[in-house]
Formats: sequence, structure tokens, C-alpha cells
Amino acid sequence: MENGIIACDFDGTVTKKDSLYSFFEDYAPKKWLEIEQMWKSGKIGSKTCLTEEFNLFNNLNEDFINSYIETIELDPYFKDFQEFLKCKNLDFIIVSDGIDYFIKKILKKENIKDIKIISNQANLVDGKIKVSFPNISNNCKNNAGTCKCKAIEDLRKNYKKIFYIGDGFSDFCAAKNADYIFAKNDLAKYLKENNIDFISYSNFKEVMDNACFK
Repeated sequence: MENGIIACDFDGTVTKKDSLYSFFEDYAPKKWLEIEQMWKSGKIGSKTCLTEEFNLFNNLNEDFINSYIETIELDPYFKDFQEFLKCKNLDFIIVSDGIDYFIKKILKKENIKDIKIISNQANLVDGKIKVSFPNISNNCKNNAGTCKCKAIEDLRKNYKKIFYIGDGFSDFCAAKNADYIFAKNDLAKYLKENNIDFISYSNFKEVMDNACFK
């Protein structure tokens, strides 16, 4: 069994802003806000949410999406963090309820290679982004497209310690199943309200400096 792994959310964690939310906010018809609110209130899962939100778009093209991807910035210390993990002999995996189509483009733009990704999958087909969901779970209480709880459970089979880094709603369940939780924004608020121990952070430098890695 391996020593430890970092399981990390992507949007708003690796990136400065949520690439999906910002994409919808900037370009989607206003109906997307109704769909988003239904997801946040628990009326629909993220699988339905993402499918319906992307169905609002027509005539998307690669150049347009690539131009948008150019606007997405990473946490300024994320690349340093990748080097840090090599020194600590810790594995790293992105666990996202977003889409690999955006994630891979953003990482490629930053010349970051060989990162494992668990996420929803998407392709651009005839002007529309088609999303598929290979990581769903029939036991997922949130009806998520990517069940992060199942992802953490699967990692537990091979790793002694799991460190989780996240920031938002999709991280609530997964974080509770980790040994160490780094949280900010909505995730930190949720954990505090539920008396769950976590380590507060605002960037990856603060993660690297934490005593749990000493």
C-alpha cells in the first residue's frame, strides 16, 4: 500500500476561478441560473445540471473555447506544489465534478503534463459540448456526475493517507472521508458549521507550509 495521495478539486481550487461557472456566467442564456439554483438546492444532481446547462448552447467551436481557456489562471503556487509533491513522494490526482474537456485544455495551456484526472468527460460535437458520466454511483446521495465519495473510497484501497483539497459544494461529501482536509470558501463554511476539523488555506503555498507534511 502506498503512503499517501493528494485528491484535489479543480475549479476554484487549482484555478483561481471556477472555469465552468465563469463560462456559463459569461456566455449562457439566463436560464442557466435557474438550473444552477436547482442543483444548489438539491432538486437535481450535477449530472442533470451539466447536461441541461450545456444544452443551452449551440454553434460552439474550438477557437471560441480556446480563447476562453486562455483567460483561466491557475493558483500562482500550483506548479510549485507539483514539485513539492515529488520531493515528498506523494501521488496527486484531480477529482472534479467538472469536465475533462476544460481541465485538459487548461493544464495543456500551462504546460502541465501527466496528472491523473477523475472527472466527467466531454467532447465538442456539431457545435455542442456533449457530456458523459463514467464516474456516477448508484449510491451517491447527491446524484453527482462524478461521485467524489466513491473516488475517495477507491483511493482508500491503495493509500494509507488521503489529503483532500477543495473549495465548494461538490467537495462536501468527499472531504469528510479524507484524513486531512484543506478547505476554503463554501467548503470551509460547511465543515465549520458541521464541526468537522479542517485546515484553512487560501493558496497552495499555505498547503505546502502546513505541518502535516513535515
